[in-house]
Amino acid sequence: MRKSIIISIRYITNYFLEILFPSKCIGCRVSGRMLCESCIKKLRKVDRETENNIMAIYDYRDPIVKKVIWNLKYYHSQKIGQELGRLLYYEMLEEIANIQIFSQGSPIYIVPVPISIDRKRSRGYNQSEIIAKSFCSSVKENILQLKNNIVTKKANTIPQAKITNRTKRLKNIKGAFEIKNPELVKGKTIIIIDDVTTTGATITEIIKILKKSGAKKVLGFAVAH
Repeated sequence: MRKSIIISIRYITNYFLEILFPSKCIGCRVSGRMLCESCIKKLRKVDRETENNIMAIYDYRDPIVKKVIWNLKYYHSQKIGQELGRLLYYEMLEEIANIQIFSQGSPIYIVPVPISIDRKRSRGYNQSEIIAKSFCSSVKENILQLKNNIVTKKANTIPQAKITNRTKRLKNIKGAFEIKNPELVKGKTIIIIDDVTTTGATITEIIKILKKSGAKKVLGFAVAH
């Protein structure tokens, strides 16, 4: 009860703050949107290879990209998450079309990378889930279905951003996730959504357990790398 009250207060506060202090672009401070079209066009596209079955659209080394992600994760800027979900969808249109062909008309499940209960309680939301919801709502047809009840994080791990070594990242995240509803996974085509992928350890671990539970095809989409 206390948690829901705190989250409700945050939403109400953000609503009135938006009225009193309208959104300004994170890149250029122009009023109107958290990220204006001009700055979106300037965002550096990723040119580094990611792990197998993982794709990203922007380069995390771009100062604006990094600032956008930080605002989403640490400064409660949920609106930017909605914008990122929309951008991720439109940048991945060609790949989504190919996945649709593979799934033969069956819905594609969209699974946000889960965070621990403690982290969600302190933050009030899961940033990857906000991106995933917007990603799904960007298409009118019911081809993308959000599934946030399939993969859960069962262990509190050291934040991956604090670990630079890939081997240590893999070890840190190993066994941290579990499948809650394996019957929903078998034979399905699934896209995992995350805000940032660095070594790919987190998404790779989730791909592994989904495939083990019978998923037909699993890919990872991230906003930045």
